[in-house]
Amino acid sequence: MPPKETTDTTSYKNLVDLMAIHADATGRLAAMEIELQEEFLKLVDERRKEFARLQGILGESQTSIETLATINPQWFEKKKTLKTPYGSVSFRKTSKLNVKNEEVTIVLIEQRGDQDKAAYLREKKELNLEALEKLDDAELKALRIVRETTESCKVTAAKIDLGKAVAKSTEDGKAA
Repeated sequence: MPPKETTDTTSYKNLVDLMAIHADATGRLAAMEIELQEEFLKLVDERRKEFARLQGILGESQTSIETLATINPQWFEKKKTLKTPYGSVSFRKTSKLNVKNEEVTIVLIEQRGDQDKAAYLREKKELNLEALEKLDDAELKALRIVRETTESCKVTAAKIDLGKAVAKSTEDGKAA
């Protein structure tokens, strides 16, 4: 029955029909999601051991690659990245400033009397690590700051560049 305010029964019938279609689709989607979730869990159970085994292989090979790269620094003398047919290995050095007591360092910078102290301190009197990063280690030590350097190793698997492959096949086709 259409609401009393409605005089157009055809529109109301269309609305009810569309609501039925919507409700049916909603129910079927919910059932499909449950079915897909069950299939996903079965698939995970089937592949879990292989997945764990492959993760172990990746971890062990990563460690072995890092060890080989570390004991062969000559590989990285000219370039920071060593490319192989299976990917690349690279070393990147990063550093950060470790300030043991920020308040003491701020007082020491203020006492220096040079004009650069505005560059090393911000308005709310916190250290400007980006500016302090430019100082040498002796100056940092005088300010009770220690530069900590870390090195990380990155292993990247080779990927096929389809863009280049398509361009190459296009060039080969034009040459023929």
